[in-house]
Amino acid sequence: MKSCRLLLAVPLLALATACGGTATAGPGDAAGPVGTSAAAPDDARVKWARCLRENGVPDFPDNPDDVPSSGVAISDEAFKACEKYHPGKRIDTKDPAYLDRMTKLARCLRGKGIDFPDPGPNGELPPPDFDGGNKEKFAAALKACDFTGLNK
Repeated sequence: MKSCRLLLAVPLLALATACGGTATAGPGDAAGPVGTSAAAPDDARVKWARCLRENGVPDFPDNPDDVPSSGVAISDEAFKACEKYHPGKRIDTKDPAYLDRMTKLARCLRGKGIDFPDPGPNGELPPPDFDGGNKEKFAAALKACDFTGLNK
């Protein structure tokens, strides 16, 4: 079964786009749509999370910050069933401009002391280990690297 990694940047990204087969959502994903609002009961992220849980992803949390570092598997079927609730815009992770921005982000994060690889040829990035569990350091590095500007 094909799979890809979906990740969640804390707190700058909501959730990422699925590839096919089974995907994994986890903290720190740079390959997906951006969402910056806090989760509220009628927030798009919460609706998407509820839909995913109703479609076979029982452990998917309302708040992206609550995704375990090991990730949460999301089947392609569940993603497609809930796509109408997806909280952000889709990003073509194979787009050369996207890959260039993600490579620049990875280099910047490494320059800030975060062990972070360049994206793979399909834009995939593994979940970061948050530098030994330090989400604050990772979030500060994302902010310093102007991560929010990568969707341009």
